[in-house]
Amino acid sequence: MLQIVDMAGDARTRGVACGRALAGRIAAHMADWERWLAAATGRPGLDYVRAMVRDTDYRTAIAAHTPDLMEEVQGLAEGAGADPDLVYGLQLMDEEWFYRGRAIQKCTSFAVVEPGGDAWIGQNMDLGAYTDGHQVMLRIAADGDRPAALVFTTAGVIGLMGVNDAGVGVCVNSLPQLPAAPHGLPVAFVLRRLLQARSVTEAAELACTLPHATNQHYVIAGPGAVRAFETSSAGVVEYMPPDPARVFHTNHPLSDVEAAPESEAARRNSVRRLASVTARLAQGRPGLPEYQAALCARDDPEHPVCREGGGNIGFTCGAMIARVAPGEVEAWASPGPPRREGFTAVGF
Repeated sequence: MLQIVDMAGDARTRGVACGRALAGRIAAHMADWERWLAAATGRPGLDYVRAMVRDTDYRTAIAAHTPDLMEEVQGLAEGAGADPDLVYGLQLMDEEWFYRGRAIQKCTSFAVVEPGGDAWIGQNMDLGAYTDGHQVMLRIAADGDRPAALVFTTAGVIGLMGVNDAGVGVCVNSLPQLPAAPHGLPVAFVLRRLLQARSVTEAAELACTLPHATNQHYVIAGPGAVRAFETSSAGVVEYMPPDPARVFHTNHPLSDVEAAPESEAARRNSVRRLASVTARLAQGRPGLPEYQAALCARDDPEHPVCREGGGNIGFTCGAMIARVAPGEVEAWASPGPPRREGFTAVGF
């Protein structure tokens, strides 16, 4: 069952309340994460995280562009009774992979604008199997001119994907062929900043101007509009799909950007997942059942969209789908591989 955590007030207040509500789950998530890091790196997990925090400088960009979100992270640590540096380190998911020198293939995303203007956006979030059992939904109240938001994540992390009540949805998937850096704005902070926008245009401007730490594709959708950006520490390129009303993306660049070579196996995995979601959603007028089926798909058993295995990234931690229309937002989420968990409606 997907736990929904309501958060309201200023950033610090939100973080403290969330930390208190999820204290046990945050501790369990961090313990599983530390064990996984120890197995992956051959070093004590806590020592490794402290070294990563010491050796990188994401705090400068966070302070410049999303100081409220750092306040929320600090509140999370306070509310959960956890070490602030370790909770901060927990936010640096993709950044940790860069720090360790791993090229990670994860996540499948889509966005479709219907002829009448309604938009659908969704994705599978593929992470390590250590995240299983720690999935939650944050229901964040409006704060001043910042809209309310529904954010799927794992306990202790400020966000993985989401939608706001202004009708802006944001999904993200990694592009390991593009450059990353030990500075800039981490992906979790970029995601949450984009969800503070009140229009696709505003979110797109942010995606183009924020300093990106890691290599990501962001798809942003709202009523009548969808935009897609392939970002890295070297810059941002807008992806122009063959059909401007439909974006499908996995883990290789689709725009004309200079990319590092990758293994044939990694390329095949990303290409076949992209082929699966494209074949299912590129034609006609799909609805919720078709979008759910696309994220549950195992059209290629070796390279499925819904990943139920274990290991480093062979696991779909969760999925989220949203329909955004003028004055109306609907959302559905799965706390784990959607073939296993199904989808639950969530709302504001």
